[in-house]
Amino acid sequence: MRNTLPEMFDELKEQLQEDVVTWHGGLENNHAYPHLEKIICDHGHAPNNWNDMDTLCNIIIERINEYKNFNN
Repeated sequence: MRNTLPEMFDELKEQLQEDVVTWHGGLENNHAYPHLEKIICDHGHAPNNWNDMDTLCNIIIERINEYKNFNN
């Protein structure tokens, strides 16, 4: 059975988020950019809970949802 367009967008959204997290995880072993993994934060402490990885994933979610809503 073929996926519907909204299902395809949901799959794309999840795959892009996984790709971002995998990319960030690989930065630690990338000697060309030795400090990049430290610049892109994947944690935060109250009251300044800044998490760059969550922000990147939220950008992906927002963009995919815009396309989903456009096609409805």
